[in-house]
Amino acid sequence: MGGTAFVGLSIFAVFLLPASCAGQEAAHQPPQQAQLAQAISTPERHDPPEPLSPAARTILRERMAFHARDMGELVSAIMLLKYSEIAQRADAIAADVNLARPLTGDATELNSSLPEKFFVRQDDLRAAARLLGDAARNLEPDRVANAYGRLSEGCVRCHADHRPRN
Repeated sequence: MGGTAFVGLSIFAVFLLPASCAGQEAAHQPPQQAQLAQAISTPERHDPPEPLSPAARTILRERMAFHARDMGELVSAIMLLKYSEIAQRADAIAADVNLARPLTGDATELNSSLPEKFFVRQDDLRAAARLLGDAARNLEPDRVANAYGRLSEGCVRCHADHRPRN
């Protein structure tokens, strides 16, 4: 009997609750709706992606795995508004986005294999992560949502700039 009640409740949740949400007026949409749409949309690009050298891909491979983990955990914390965890994850991302621009054109300088556009995107990502951490420390859910949108947008834009299309 308990299983039947659960199935009935699940069917209700799947079919009726989304319909009630869809009927809400656009004026009641959260302010971060536009940022979410922009973050997940394909950025405008007129040129093909600027591929990174094998050396640059080697530098970034492990770092991107950590970013993917941090972003996944960050989404979970944001959905539950775990402000201290959001701040911790955002601060970790900001601290880890720290590849230095090359000081010279010397080929032995490892970061010289990264284009300037990469460093610009990195700066944007660091700034967005800091904004997210600040919003979380101030317990401001709308600012958290907006800052996370900017952070995600930075990831997507960098990937669009440098990852080959599938």
